[in-house]
Amino acid sequence: MFDQLHLLILGIILFCVGLYALLGKRNVIKILMGIEIMTIAVNVVFIALGANITNGTFTRFAQIFPLLSIAIGAAVLAVGLAIVINNYRHAKSVDSDEMATLKR
Repeated sequence: MFDQLHLLILGIILFCVGLYALLGKRNVIKILMGIEIMTIAVNVVFIALGANITNGTFTRFAQIFPLLSIAIGAAVLAVGLAIVINNYRHAKSVDSDEMATLKR
């Protein structure tokens, strides 16, 4: 069974992986994946901090906030992918540098 420290370390590792994908890549799809990984890391940390390891119970905040965060993250990802698809139709590229220089 995982204890609170292991879950916090997992959250930190996931956040670092997401931050690397966000800052180190030029592909917009990989950047969106990095943002989602960082969101998952924050959810893991909220669950870890809201868990009572001795009883095996969770606070209401630790149960409700990650669900709301996942729903909002799905909506943000859908909008981001719509922007990427629109950019690909016009510029034939998913490079973030070319996306920044688009003009109509």
